[in-house]
Amino acid sequence: MKKKILMLTLLISAFTVAAQNKRNLAREAKNKKIAADFFIVFYNDKNMEKAKKMMHPDFINHHPYSGKGIEATVSAVQEHLFGKFPDFKVSIKRIAAEGDLVWIQSYTQDFPGDHGKMSMDIWRLRGGLIAEHWDIIQDIPNDITPSSMY
Repeated sequence: MKKKILMLTLLISAFTVAAQNKRNLAREAKNKKIAADFFIVFYNDKNMEKAKKMMHPDFINHHPYSGKGIEATVSAVQEHLFGKFPDFKVSIKRIAAEGDLVWIQSYTQDFPGDHGKMSMDIWRLRGGLIAEHWDIIQDIPNDITPSSMY
């Protein structure tokens, strides 16, 4: 009898875990679109007013020196990125999502003809808005073809 109870408990636990871990692929696809749209509006279009409307009021940016809220982030990016490199552009190479997180791998150029950098940005969404950001940026060595990095 104890074995039957144990087996039943394990079976119920397995079904409970499986139900909890079920991914919502439609939501993840929507999150990828929201993050990609924001990425282009923010970095390529440099439309800060539209970008701000796409950001959660409690937005947190984990990039060093970029501030923690919407206004601090926009101000820092305008001063330290667009202020120095007004022709800065991104090109999305890969995008993936799991739950409320979206990863975007991109090729960035500070100016036309720049050899560029590879970047991995992670965005957390809440309520259909960009709520949090992390990134990792890597210079592409001059002796490496940029496309070999993606």
